Amino acid sequence: MDKRSAIIVAVITGVALELGIHALTGRREAWDSPTFWTLGVPLAMVVAVAIGYLARGANWVWAWLICPAQVTTMMLEQGEILIWPLLMVLAGVLGVPFLAAAFVASKFRPAA
Repeated sequence: MDKRSAIIVAVITGVALELGIHALTGRREAWDSPTFWTLGVPLAMVVAVAIGYLARGANWVWAWLICPAQVTTMMLEQGEILIWPLLMVLAGVLGVPFLAAAFVASKFRPAA
């Protein structure tokens, strides 16, 4: 998986995570729903692992974008973009587990 593909998959995962859980549960913000934590986050983690395993070189780092994409989608959906910079810091921290999972998965990649 090249850099562009890794970025696209990560961003689509974050957007789908927010919109999918919102549609499924009707919660205003997906992360307010238990479904986000019991279904959404584990599925997003599987995608992060897949990105790590399939990415070429260090392109596994783009799995980190899952969380910022989810938070940005939430903010655009709610029309609360004014605090976006602050929430991007939070999203960056929350994205670390996805980054770690992708890194570990990259170590199991067959040698090219």
